[in-house]
Amino acid sequence: MSALILVQAGHAWASAWNPVPWGGELITGYIFAEASEAIDDQGDRFGLDIYSKRIVQTYGNLGLTSRLALIGTFDWQDTQIDQPGLAIAFSEPSSVSAGLQYQLSRREGHAVALSASYVSSIDLPEELLTLENRESALELRGLWGESRTIYGRNAFAELQLAGRMTLAGRHAGTSAQLTVGADPFSRTQLLAKLRHTNIEPGEYAGFDIGRQSRWEMEASGVYRIRKQDFIELGYTSVVGGRSAVLEGGWKIGYWRKF
Repeated sequence: MSALILVQAGHAWASAWNPVPWGGELITGYIFAEASEAIDDQGDRFGLDIYSKRIVQTYGNLGLTSRLALIGTFDWQDTQIDQPGLAIAFSEPSSVSAGLQYQLSRREGHAVALSASYVSSIDLPEELLTLENRESALELRGLWGESRTIYGRNAFAELQLAGRMTLAGRHAGTSAQLTVGADPFSRTQLLAKLRHTNIEPGEYAGFDIGRQSRWEMEASGVYRIRKQDFIELGYTSVVGGRSAVLEGGWKIGYWRKF
């Protein structure tokens, strides 16, 4: 085991449907996760004495034209780890990004978009790694979405594929997310997500970083409390990977459309 990896759960990523000009949304979420096991870089499981993590996530977008939108994220992470030979208390920003999203195509029930973002580097203790890149990077993301009416209710599926490259031109990692959703009631939406993240091996501050990956599943419900205000409650769990903490936790989110 080259290092203990702290996984970053539950990112709020943009959808394939861009907002209208000067319209948009702001999503703020809170995640509390715990774990008793992790997987090292050889794929073997080992126990954790104390592991708890709190994340405050913010995602926003703003339509600039009928095809172009401004997007950005800001995450704050607070983590406590305590086990023989490793005691860490970490509370700092863990992901900051800003970029543009272009609507390649859009018609009823269909949307395709492409986004490009700058992802800022983060400074963490040597003993603590995350699935966020530790070097500043450029991210290119493709988004595809389809929606249908089934038995009088809306349903949709969306696929996102992304790759990152450091400013020095080195391939930094890839990610993929599949989301399916349905509206069983007029004010309620159910969501299920499957995410895979892979970070390429490298070196940071003289510390050898092996390949990092994780598989994560998430289920949530979204309820519309007012015309433009929504609340989300869900559970997220890391189910596999390499150099990954097998954490699980609850999330609550607030969506505001404008």
